[in-house]
Amino acid sequence: AGVRDGVIMGALARYTFLAYCVLRSVAMFKTPTLVYEMFPAIDFTAKASADANAVALASARALADLILACGMLTFGGLTGRFASLLVIFPMFYVNHVVDGLAHPPIVPVVATNVVVLLANIYEAGCGGKLGKYSYAIMQGGFGLLFLTEAPDLVQDPFTFAKEGTAALMVGQKLGFAIGFVLCAHAVMTLVKPPMGCVAAMAIIFLGMAKMAYVDSIPVPRPSVIAATICMALCLIDALFLSGGAEKPKKK
Repeated sequence: AGVRDGVIMGALARYTFLAYCVLRSVAMFKTPTLVYEMFPAIDFTAKASADANAVALASARALADLILACGMLTFGGLTGRFASLLVIFPMFYVNHVVDGLAHPPIVPVVATNVVVLLANIYEAGCGGKLGKYSYAIMQGGFGLLFLTEAPDLVQDPFTFAKEGTAALMVGQKLGFAIGFVLCAHAVMTLVKPPMGCVAAMAIIFLGMAKMAYVDSIPVPRPSVIAATICMALCLIDALFLSGGAEKPKKK
């Protein structure tokens, strides 16, 4: 009964958040040039903007992949984490092997993901919570790092992104977006739906607000609308449907 109740509680938030992540990811995978709207001052089709275009498209693909991977965490526990990593590792293969692009860097990003995968395999066989906490620490740690918008994070894989170039600026701002999505990963790992979904969406809203009001970057309207609908349904679940789903029942 406990497992059944856990599945039912937070179902609206769980499926809404999953749908949000899938739809946003598919839209970005299908049309990565959507990120061009965030930088209206840059003509990405111009030859002079070739470097900025390369950074934008690579970052858009990474962002789409990580949004989808975040949605996979709604499956919960080991299943969710394995599903998320199953989405992430093909991106490493395509970038490094197929396209010959060192994005993200093998050390520390890819190497850390391999260690976390092994930790989750260990948890699957021996029990405990090593996989859970290692995944949350990894994603939260990298997320906070990307939120700093440090130039090195862009210049490591994109050596041509020199100081003062459009390529560096685009990489820093899209890197910030990747950062708050990774922080959402950490929250979804540590907190069950519906509150995990509410907290993850709150992080996403704060990230979009920073980009819009601090950086003066126009956030695409579909992104705002989709996030608003998702947050509203997650809040309805948390406040009116699931109630105290996170609290253990008294026997």
